This record gives sequence, structure tokens and C-alpha cells, in this order.
Amino acid sequence: MRSNARCQEVERFGWIRDSTVQEAACLTFVRATGVDPVAAGFGAVSGHARALDFGEFCEEAYAQPYPVIGLRIVGDWVLVVEDNGLQGTRPEVLTRVSARTEALSVFWNTNLSTRFSYAVGGEVRTTFEALLPEFREGTRPDALEELREGLPWSALDSGNQAEGVELMLALAARITGQPLTPTWEEGQFLTFPVAAWPEDLRADPDALERLADRCPPGVIDALRAADDRARRRAAVAVARRAAELAECADHPVISAVLASADDPVMDREAISEAVREWTWLLHRHRATSKVRNQVRAAEVLRQATHDDPLAAVCASLSAAIGIRGLDAAELSGVVEDALGRA
Repeated sequence: MRSNARCQEVERFGWIRDSTVQEAACLTFVRATGVDPVAAGFGAVSGHARALDFGEFCEEAYAQPYPVIGLRIVGDWVLVVEDNGLQGTRPEVLTRVSARTEALSVFWNTNLSTRFSYAVGGEVRTTFEALLPEFREGTRPDALEELREGLPWSALDSGNQAEGVELMLALAARITGQPLTPTWEEGQFLTFPVAAWPEDLRADPDALERLADRCPPGVIDALRAADDRARRRAAVAVARRAAELAECADHPVISAVLASADDPVMDREAISEAVREWTWLLHRHRATSKVRNQVRAAEVLRQATHDDPLAAVCASLSAAIGIRGLDAAELSGVVEDALGRA
């Protein structure tokens, strides 16, 4: 049986059911003394900062096609608010904002999805859904088990999202020592649009199989038999062809990354930053099909920088199929030519 004290610990967050963000939000807490490094970790566009009250911030977030964040200091922590956003759940963000500190996020949306995440020192230690905390992921999935003890996770009603949100906020308060109250919406927030970080490049053990319906069997077999040097050569060849077709092969960043193809580690950071900035500009300006093609070509090159040459060629091929004017048959020929060169 739950004690009254334990019930009250969760129920004190019942006010969230009537708040402006009752249906969907992400609240991220970062132990920090200032908002600027936290905003940068989210990918904030610093030149567009605005001070808004909470209602104005939510209206701005709803109106824009890109993420918008609001920040304020709460005790020893910086609170980052997203109205119907999810950047605070992404490992690309959590690893950055927690690099020299700790961070946690509480997420829920209108699809009844929830997520609690905790990161320290640049690694996501544990992350789980409110209704299924037994299915934890991360570098140390059990990192919060002692703190979770005593909270009524097993009593959650699968159809009542609000209970899960209140429970996650109670766990957050145990970590931060700063329980949210209804007054957190009062006053000004420092707000920024966000140029979202591209997804981290990840291993895909089934990458070749995923290409089976896009490339002839001979190409798949050749990639399977090739050594890593040949695979890297093929990935770069695909990226170069995409850049040529998109008329951006001479861009300083793209040409520099292509030129570093023989290095053990290509300049992934440079091309990742370029993809992030260019994607943001697509949101800000009405782009032509040529510009969109160039952004796609930059993403092909980013995929080609994957540490694993096989993953690099498979991912770059998949991304290149989205380039206007570049079809699977031509790409297969590019790969075959690259693999065939001594």
C-alpha cells in the first residue's frame, strides 16, 4: 500500500493537468550556472534570442516549423521548456548539455508517449517510458533505481498519461531538489529558435539487407565481399556524385571533406555543422529545388563519414536516392566503379 506521504509527493504535481503545456511538452533540467551554454547544446540560433512571457513563447513555438525553446534559471538548474517539442529527449542534445554536468528530461505528447531521460558527463545513462520503467536503456540503465524506489510506478493507469507525467516530475524533483510549482510559468523566458542537430551516425547491422530492394544483387554481393578501403572509396564516390549533381562540390566545406577521404577519420563535425545550418536556412527562407538538393547532397556526404565504411556506403546510398536527378541505376554504377578500382 502506498503511504500518504508518497501519494502527496506525486500529487503535488497535479497542477500540470491544468497548465498551458498539459497535453504535450518536454521539460529539460541542466545543472548549470547560466543559460548560454545550455542553449548552445540545444542548437539555439543565438542571433534570434527573444525575451517572452510563457503564453507568448507557446504561441511562438506553435506557429513555427522549427523547434523553439524557452529557458530560465531555477535554483541550481537551467530549465528548458518545449511546448509540444522533443529536442530534450534526443541523445544528440542530452550528450551535449550534460558534457560537464548532469541533465534530465521529462517528455509527454498527445499520442500518450512519455520518456524520462538522465544524462551525466556526456552520456545518456538511463532512459525509459513512464509506464514501462522496467524496460530501461542507456550506458547505466539502473542509475536511478534507488531514487525511483518508493514512487508508485506499478500503480500507474495505462490510460492516464497525466499520472505518468506527475510521477516523472516527482522523480525529477528528487534529482534536482527543485520541484516545479505553478509559479514556474510566471515571468520572462529567454527564447530561441533551434537549428536541430543532425542525428548521430549509428551502426546498422542490417544495412545491406535494407538496400536489397534498391540495388542489384551484384552490387550487394560486391559490397559484402569488399574490404573497408574499397567500401570507403565507394561511399565517397557516391557523395561526390551527389555533390556534383547538386552543383555544390566546390563549396569549401564539401570540397574539404571530400578531399579528406583518405584520412582515418573524415571531418564529420564540419559537415554535420553545415547540414545543421543549411537545414535551418531551409526553414527560414523559401528555398528552390536546387538549394534543397544541395542540402540533401551535404547529408549524403555526412553519412559517408561514418566510422564504419560499410555503414558509410549503405547510408550514403540510401540518402543519395533522395537527390533529384540521381537514380538507383546510376548510383549502382558509381559503387561498382569505385569497388573495381585497385
